[in-house]
This record gives sequence, structure tokens and C-alpha cells, in this order.
Amino acid sequence: MASLQTIEQERAKHALDAVKTWKNQGASDQKELKSYVVGMPAMILMSGFGQTCAFYKSKGGNHTLVLNVLEDWLGKGDLMNFITQSSAQDYQLAQAESFAYLNWLKKFAKAYLKNDSEGVNNAVATS
Repeated sequence: MASLQTIEQERAKHALDAVKTWKNQGASDQKELKSYVVGMPAMILMSGFGQTCAFYKSKGGNHTLVLNVLEDWLGKGDLMNFITQSSAQDYQLAQAESFAYLNWLKKFAKAYLKNDSEGVNNAVATS
């Protein structure tokens, strides 16, 4: 019998796998990567979903790593095409799903990624 998971569990698993991949592959600057993950939801609130995604795409590097994980989770194909061609309702649903997903990604980034060059990990659970 197949094990059924809630959407929250699926979000959490995908986010945890992404963060562990970044950590195990020795992402170039884990502190920087963590800051981009933590800052993305606030940036979406201030600037908008499409604008934030376009900004992350334009910056490259660790910004792109974060955007690629979100794009993979949303499963909309090329996120820039989706943003410019989707209906208002689909756009809003994708934005809401992004917030739900980024909540998990942020928690795991804070728990697993390095704080500084000395390699100290932040394992304190925060909201």
C-alpha cells in the first residue's frame, strides 16, 4: 500500500532535499545562499512575485540556485514564461504556493546551512 503524504509533507521533503543538496555539494557561500532564501518571501511581498523572480534570475549565482528550486517545485516549466503568460488566477495561485514552499525552504536553510566561514551551523528552530 502506497504511503500518502500531505502537501505540507511533500513541500517539506522537496525543500529539505534541496537544502541538503546545496550543503553536500558545498554551495559556494552558504551564508549568502541562506540570506537569499530567507529574504525572498519579504521581497515578494514588497516588490511582487514576478518582479522578485525576474530579479533572482538576473542576478545569477546563488540567486539562481534559489529560483531554480522554487521553479522545480512549482512545476510550471520556465517560470519567466509562466509569469508573463499565465492568467491572473494561476499567477496568484503560484504566488501563494511559493510562500508556502519558501516557508519550508527558509526553515531548512536556517537549520542546515552555515552561518559563517568558520562553519558554525544554525540549528535553532525559528519561524
